Amino acid sequence: MTTPDFSQSLLDLDVFVLSNLALNVRRRLTERLAERGMNRWDVAVLAVLVDHGPTVQRAAASLLGVDPSDMVDMVERLVNAGWVERERDPSDRRRYILTLTPQGREMFELAGQEERRLREALLAPLDAREREEWRALLHLLHGHLRAGGLDAPPPAAGTAEPEP
Repeated sequence: MTTPDFSQSLLDLDVFVLSNLALNVRRRLTERLAERGMNRWDVAVLAVLVDHGPTVQRAAASLLGVDPSDMVDMVERLVNAGWVERERDPSDRRRYILTLTPQGREMFELAGQEERRLREALLAPLDAREREEWRALLHLLHGHLRAGGLDAPPPAAGTAEPEP
């Protein structure tokens, strides 16, 4: 699949270019995961369990920023696939504890392989130093976003924008 050419005026809109890049990468990642019977949310839930070990379902939802009611279907899919076990919390029977199975760990590792292949294809034009810079900038921007960076008020009317 090819990416269409854009006019120079459109290419000058950096956020548009970033958005287009993200859409293309997301589509390709979605396709590659689907070939393995997975989706991006599967990988996200598995990642929480890889990082945190057995986790209360509601806490996993909070870590992912999803509504607990939406988490129910996500977890059900993973349980049915044999990638996650869900058991009542013996200390509070109202809660469920999620545990990664060996098959779930294997699927997470396969998803990681797909991500690395896609990343290599995406970053092919960059040398090692540029890749390190790209990753550092990506994480810096992600931290800014998490801190509410896109919600900052715009500059006051008549305030000059700093020169690039």
